[in-house]
Amino acid sequence: MSKKPESISYLQAIAISVGAIIGWGAYVMPGDLFLPQSQLLGSSVAIIIGTFAIYMVARSYINLLTQTPENESGGIYWIEKYINRKHAYIYGWGVALGYISIVALNISAVALLLRYLVPSSLQLGYLYTIAGWEVYASEVVICSAAIILFSYINLKGVRVGAKIQLYIALLMILSVTALFFASLWAVPTSQTFLPTDMKSSSITNFAWLPILAVMPWAYVGFETTPQISKSISDSKTKTKSIILISLIAGVLFYFLINYFTALNMNFDYQTIKDSNWATGEGIDNRIGSIGVVLLSIAMIGSILSGINGFILSSVKLLESMGQFSLLPTIFTDNNQQFSKQRTVLLIALVCLLSPWLGRNYLLDIVTMASLGITVGFAYVTTADLINERNKQQAGLLNYLSVFISIIFIALLLLPFSPAALSANAYILLVLFIILGAIGYKKIPQASTVNVTQQ
Repeated sequence: MSKKPESISYLQAIAISVGAIIGWGAYVMPGDLFLPQSQLLGSSVAIIIGTFAIYMVARSYINLLTQTPENESGGIYWIEKYINRKHAYIYGWGVALGYISIVALNISAVALLLRYLVPSSLQLGYLYTIAGWEVYASEVVICSAAIILFSYINLKGVRVGAKIQLYIALLMILSVTALFFASLWAVPTSQTFLPTDMKSSSITNFAWLPILAVMPWAYVGFETTPQISKSISDSKTKTKSIILISLIAGVLFYFLINYFTALNMNFDYQTIKDSNWATGEGIDNRIGSIGVVLLSIAMIGSILSGINGFILSSVKLLESMGQFSLLPTIFTDNNQQFSKQRTVLLIALVCLLSPWLGRNYLLDIVTMASLGITVGFAYVTTADLINERNKQQAGLLNYLSVFISIIFIALLLLPFSPAALSANAYILLVLFIILGAIGYKKIPQASTVNVTQQ
């Protein structure tokens, strides 16, 4: 008899999804990618188009969630049921790549925040420079401690992690809202609230395509809902609203942070491009130490919620793979059952490499995470299309959702795309595919059992 899963509340589930969407990238990407790439107008258009595209994909998740038995999580169950087991493994492996990459990204952001807030005299134990980024032992220790702490929290149970996530998410939302209004209040009388030279060329030259390509990564938080759906105490019909709420929260906060970054930097895009951290620099110059404190609270909340939420969701995803006998033996115990302890330990070990790589490989990891998530999108939208075709109810929107998922993948893989993976990212991709193939060979022979009938 299987153990009844721990339950989490509706609000805690929203906090996991929203906290996973509003991660460290919301505070870094405006200065690193959004504004330098296509200014305020172009980046805003990219966010709108990207949000609409993600919503079209999310429709498939919502539709499938309403048809999923209460004792099943989504994702693996859908792909195994509507496509086949081998593709369920590929889906799980790809999405796990995305989730774990995002945990590693949030760990790297801890070092960025420390470097901005802590005096350089406290950066202790210089180790080496990698791709122009100096790595210090003190930062490695603090980042590693964060991984170990949240790994321990998730070992204590999903309910503990979810409760902490709710408090973190509330603190983060309040801080960002305060920063937005403080930025508006601090605008000098000589400055307008919008740039006077918004050029349509920032839209027509398609420079915003790289922004569109990372939208799956930016909104991946909603994808965590199917993985934890079995643990949510409310009904599946109520659960689907979590996805919609998280998408609305995501677009609002990406808009707000992108806008007040540009506003506080006087819409000077060259200065934004040259800044190590435009969002932080703008808040510091315009609002001062109180703004920096608020931004630190918001970003710490986002980083911690990202680490916690994606460790939690990674474990639930891999647990679902284990229930369908789709896990390599390294994730299972001696009885070939899913081992939470081993899984959390392996995730922690992979992510502990992150602080040693420095910050300048972050965009490569971002695109890798985007690719893993877009593969998941393509599978779920295809599963929904097959389901609707079987009921003879497939419509244009079902096909459009699959097409959008393919467009996201093409933006990352086609060599002529402005958002194409870098050479380093391709090396990481090949390595991950090889590991996935080896892992598939390590699945126990018991995997031939049709677990969906258990």
